[in-house]
Amino acid sequence: MRVRPVLEVPDSARRMIARIRPDGKRTVRGALATRTVVISYLQERLNRLSALSPWWDDEPLSPDEQSDARAAVETLRSAGKTDTEIRAWLLLQRARYDLRGTSV
Repeated sequence: MRVRPVLEVPDSARRMIARIRPDGKRTVRGALATRTVVISYLQERLNRLSALSPWWDDEPLSPDEQSDARAAVETLRSAGKTDTEIRAWLLLQRARYDLRGTSV
């Protein structure tokens, strides 16, 4: 998908990007990253997010995973946990499960 966002990048962020990408062109005013360097930096960040996609992939759960998740949610609710805490716990378990399948 191609998106054309309009971003306001403060000078402090442009300085940090210029430090991270020392080979990129800088502005006449000093160590500020140019528009092109900012765009390439943001594109690199998005590409890295794509590489991490198995962590939040919307793949449906199997019936066994669904029943395990329901049981875990019931146990956590009976322990007095909030919905936010339960959601965080489920995401952490999913990340652990995803990491088990990859070789580090």
